[in-house]
Amino acid sequence: MQKISVGAPDAGQRLDKFLLKFFKEADKGFLYKMLRKKNITLNGKKADGSEKLAAGDELTFFFARETFEKFRGVPSAVGPAGMTGAATEKAAAGKAAPAAAAPAKTAAPKLRVVFEDEHVLFADKPAGLLTQKAKPEDVSLNDLIAAYLAEQGENTSLTFSAGTANRLDRNTSGLVAAGKTLAGQQLLTALLRERLIEKYYWCIVGGKLSAPLHLKQYYAKDEASNTAQLSDTPFPGAQTAELEAVPIAVLDDGFTLLRVHLITGRTHQIRAQLAAAGHPVLGDGKYGDRELNRAFAEAHGYALRHQLLHAREMHFPTPAEGAAATLGLSETAAAEWQVLAGKTVSAPLPASFKTCLKLLGGEAYGK
Repeated sequence: MQKISVGAPDAGQRLDKFLLKFFKEADKGFLYKMLRKKNITLNGKKADGSEKLAAGDELTFFFARETFEKFRGVPSAVGPAGMTGAATEKAAAGKAAPAAAAPAKTAAPKLRVVFEDEHVLFADKPAGLLTQKAKPEDVSLNDLIAAYLAEQGENTSLTFSAGTANRLDRNTSGLVAAGKTLAGQQLLTALLRERLIEKYYWCIVGGKLSAPLHLKQYYAKDEASNTAQLSDTPFPGAQTAELEAVPIAVLDDGFTLLRVHLITGRTHQIRAQLAAAGHPVLGDGKYGDRELNRAFAEAHGYALRHQLLHAREMHFPTPAEGAAATLGLSETAAAEWQVLAGKTVSAPLPASFKTCLKLLGGEAYGK
């Protein structure tokens, strides 16, 4: 017999869905059979799998240790997190394997948290840091978030790993949202999928722009070249790419500070669409104007290593009546939406952005 206690990060799930994630190698038929036979009980009582789990609930498993470990997909000598009983005791009594040599560690940036509560976290990603790993040896924002939550004692879910709900390009800085719990991740994913969270970016672009731009084109990503392909007419496999750009200030040397409302959210979208509209982002080496970047560096003695594009704000909507149910949100996720309703989360401009504003006569906008 083994027992586990449900913690807050796993609360709000249906029991059957929790079990499918907890027992990674088991199929539905096996788990429902265990429930019918009362080989899996919830708080000492028979369950059918439709129950919603709450923090503090206790699950008891009346089957062999070998079966438990097999369907968990964990080595038989190691007891699963949160497990008590014979399996854990035997594992603890076993002889420990020799420790492997620790790999050399590289310095990682400190996680900058701009807002968090029980279910969600918003981080300010620096330019140059990946949101998610591209290679196993990469250090990513996801890694920093996992380490931060572990230090806070919050990375305790049995079935869920905290992670980012949206991405930024490596060399774009600013706000990234992450779910700390399943409910938080469910809420963020649903709101982003339905484009209900308003996302605003700041950037410095070439050219004087005094009127707002509304750009809507057809988009596809060329995987071979890792570039965005844009067209004013539909083409096979294309998606729409839409944004609104409002000038904040016309700067010196023919530059403009823009506030961009990203409506769709495609890879490289802002940089590609603004460049196609004749307003390349300063410092952009992929879609930008190399001569513009070179001239800026020579004129001001300041060479940029990345584009001046910063995810500045996210604004949360107030849920309409019935909206949570329409999106399929759990009660916990719906309650978290009420907490975030109407809230705007902001990330301060990075030092390089402020420096460029100062060089271009826009120091007042960098405060």
